[in-house]
Amino acid sequence: MDNPNPVNEVESPAGHIQSLEKGLRILDEIIEAPAPLKLADIVRRFNMDRASAFRFLQTLEHRGFLRKDATTKEYDVGGRIYYWASRLREKTRLIDSFHEQLQRLASITQQTTHLGLFVNDRVLLADFALSDSIISIRHCIGVLEPLYSSAVGKAVLAFLPVERREALINNIEFVRLTGNTIMNADALRIDLAITRDRGYAIDANETHEGLTCIARPIFGKDGVPVASIGITCVTALVSAEPGRFEHLIQSIQAMGSEITTNLAI
Repeated sequence: MDNPNPVNEVESPAGHIQSLEKGLRILDEIIEAPAPLKLADIVRRFNMDRASAFRFLQTLEHRGFLRKDATTKEYDVGGRIYYWASRLREKTRLIDSFHEQLQRLASITQQTTHLGLFVNDRVLLADFALSDSIISIRHCIGVLEPLYSSAVGKAVLAFLPVERREALINNIEFVRLTGNTIMNADALRIDLAITRDRGYAIDANETHEGLTCIARPIFGKDGVPVASIGITCVTALVSAEPGRFEHLIQSIQAMGSEITTNLAI
C-alpha cells in the first residue's frame, strides 16, 4: 500500500543546499522503491507541485541517474547509478577479501573486530565481525573514524610517508571526544611515533569512554597503508584479566601480517 503521508522532514544543518537535498531524496526514493515510480507518486510522496517534481525528475534523467519509460512514463534507476555501483564493487572487493579474516580474528580473541579502509585521506569503517561473546560491540558501517583518536585511524596515519602524514596532521581539527582525546598536533606526533615503533595503534578510551581499541595497518604492494584492522573491547574487562591485552596484540599482529602477505601475492 502506498504511504499517503509525505516523507518526513529532517532538520538540515546550516549551509545545506535545499534543492540538492530535495533531488537526492527523490533519487533515494526511486532507488528504494520496489517498482518504478510515476510523476504522480513523487508529487504525492513529497507533497510537491507537479511542475517542480517534473523538473527534478527531468534533471536526474538528463544526468543519467534516472531512466524514463517512454510508454508507461515511469521512472527507474538510470545507467549512471549502475556505473557507480560497478565502481564501488571494485572498491568493496577489498572488504570481501578481508571479512573471513575479520571473523576468524573475532573468534580467536572473542572480541568485536573491524576494518578501516583508507579512502580519500580518510579512514572509513567498512566492515566488522562479532564474536560469540556475551558482550559484543556493534559498529556502524560507513562512519569516518577520527585520524587522531581512533586506533584504525592512527594505525594508518602513523605509517604514511612523512610528507603525506604531515599534510594530514596539519589539516586536523581536533575535537574533544573524551577526557583522553589527543588535542594537538605535537601530542599526536608523539603517539604516532610510538605506534610506528611497536607496530600497532591503541585508542585507550580516546574516542569512546570505556572502550579500548587496538589496530594494525594493512599495507599494499607499495608498502603504503591501504587499510587497518582493529579489535574493540571493554576497557574494564580486558584490563581485569592478566595477559589478555597481550593476547589481543599478538592475535592482531599475526592476522595483519597474514592479510598484508595475501595482498602482495
